[in-house]
Amino acid sequence: MDAPAGIQVEVHPELANRVADATLTVCWDGTCHKRTLQLRKTSPEEPAPGNPVMTTESATAAESPAARTPQPSELSIWPGFADIRDLPGRPIQVTLVFRNQRGATVLNRRINTTPQPSYPNGRNCSPGGHQARLMVTEEGSLIPR
Repeated sequence: MDAPAGIQVEVHPELANRVADATLTVCWDGTCHKRTLQLRKTSPEEPAPGNPVMTTESATAAESPAARTPQPSELSIWPGFADIRDLPGRPIQVTLVFRNQRGATVLNRRINTTPQPSYPNGRNCSPGGHQARLMVTEEGSLIPR
């Protein structure tokens, strides 16, 4: 079994429930890779996130944000994972941007971190892809894990 190279982002549930779109941009050696993160499972009537094009459409008068947004109890928070092929084992810069249902920025943070090799079959076997783990606190701090 192999493990993909990428970045896992854990977000505090109170903050994650306010996020409609989450993007992660990772840069190294003058090259950047932008990915969409899915931070929560969707309810049956909500389309699954993952469209690489972010929209900032506002709600129409006939459809209020409250009517479009499933209640937090209907959602299940999970860590987002951005698959980044060839993620190096040296310092990278990660920018994380969260937007709400109306397209307003909820979080815009940048951090430097160093991905580590993963060992999905134990340390006695060959490593999988390099991975980094980040956590976003309820207050919006972005920290390495």
